[in-house]
Amino acid sequence: MKTRNNRHLSSAHSGFGITETLISLTAGVALISASAVALNSTSSLINTSTNKADLRQNSTNGTRLLRSEVERSLNVLIDSDTTPSGLEYTNLKSDDHQNTLKSCETIAQGKNIAFNPLFGLKMADLNQPVIYGLSINTSGKGYSLNRCGSPLMGDGRYSETDDLHIAPVINDIGVMPCWKEIGKTLCTEKEKRNQSPKNSNGIPIEADLNEIVGQLDLKFKDDKTPIRGYLEPALRVVTDENRKLIRFIDPNANSNDGENSYLQTSEIVGKPTKENLYFAGYARADKRLNRQGESSGVLNGAYFRSVSSKNMNFLVDGSGSMSACILWGTSYGDWRIYWGGSSYYWSRKSCSLTRMESLQHELITLLSDLPDDTKITLQSFSSPGYVNHRSWSESQNGAVVLGDSGVRDSAIAFVNTLDDERYSYRWGGTHPWEGLDYAFALDDTDTLYFLSDGEPSINRNGGRWRTTDFKETVQHYSDLNKSRNTELKVNTISLGLQSNWMESLSSNTAGNYLQIDKDYLTASNN
Repeated sequence: MKTRNNRHLSSAHSGFGITETLISLTAGVALISASAVALNSTSSLINTSTNKADLRQNSTNGTRLLRSEVERSLNVLIDSDTTPSGLEYTNLKSDDHQNTLKSCETIAQGKNIAFNPLFGLKMADLNQPVIYGLSINTSGKGYSLNRCGSPLMGDGRYSETDDLHIAPVINDIGVMPCWKEIGKTLCTEKEKRNQSPKNSNGIPIEADLNEIVGQLDLKFKDDKTPIRGYLEPALRVVTDENRKLIRFIDPNANSNDGENSYLQTSEIVGKPTKENLYFAGYARADKRLNRQGESSGVLNGAYFRSVSSKNMNFLVDGSGSMSACILWGTSYGDWRIYWGGSSYYWSRKSCSLTRMESLQHELITLLSDLPDDTKITLQSFSSPGYVNHRSWSESQNGAVVLGDSGVRDSAIAFVNTLDDERYSYRWGGTHPWEGLDYAFALDDTDTLYFLSDGEPSINRNGGRWRTTDFKETVQHYSDLNKSRNTELKVNTISLGLQSNWMESLSSNTAGNYLQIDKDYLTASNN
């Protein structure tokens, strides 16, 4: 009998989906120390980021620091014309934070750079907030996200001094090109002059990025910072209605063009070396420890835990139920379709983060961080013939090495396509069998991460799935496992429901079962 190592996380927190998918990494010194390690690594890399690999490492180190600090915070602070009732304390420009903002401005002036506050973090263990703002990067040819706040000591804890320090966290944020047609046609020289940022006198600013960033409008409207224009930073941020989320989004006007915030290294004019910048973090310092002794309420590290194998399969749910909104915004926009627990519904209320988007952010972060010598396969499942029932082309014939030319970027691009289809009812149902059969047939992998948010639509034989099917199903895969040269460790992640068959599958393959609970709210059709 193989050793069971199953974990069940739960919370009684209300609201659609926050506790369902926003489950934290273990709190404590390990998380705190990550801040200092990431900051030191980022600082040593800042001056040498000249290629795509350096950009990726810059992004990894910087977002690791940012994530750990967001997770340690009580809430996000933003500058916004409209603040929901009861959240007045989230106003970045309130009198409570003026001294900190002025100190950051003074420090930046001493460095001869602009520092334009983007958002702040109200920390549980600091009297002053930590401010993240935009500045020019070290070369002066791009932008950076800088941190202004109490310094971090070597063990990741905050210094007891009241002195503030400014340091770059994410360097080489891209410079927006001049688009005649977004993503397709660049501007002519005349059109560039017309679209160039203007100073207070209406005179075009000739590529003076420090002046551009200094006067940049960063005020949140409808939970988002403004769309970015020519020569402005390729970074845009969205938060949620509770001022807990920080997520990087498409800086362009066309939110459906597949673009992301991004990094680049290059002259201002010319083809840049480009790296997409992915980030989503959730403030959770006010969450209480649950009965397992872990904090609940954080997005990052929710799904794929204790990743140590160098030979892995990833099989993730691409069905329509993954379109459920887990973090709502405050505004209204175009109609969009969501999963509501038992059926689809349309809503004009803005969604800051769907279940699929949270999966994409976490999986992309993991794929970006894995060592070059890691071999993986990657599949999504829904219903045969539907858009999300497919395999990543690179791994159709077996596991591939992430460090090989173009492989990592291809894997990330595949994950990004999982929500390309606007109408999520076309994503399909829950048919994981083809993907599971493929994973168990591969002898060059030893670990499977299998994530689903619903019971199978049909059983392995094509009949309607019944709860009694799980024993036969688990026995089938247990028998397959015993016939492998190397037995497959199956880690299952069940979103929003108790899945006996997934738990039993992990138990019988020495894997971990992770259940992330949520009371479905089918009546929350906004």
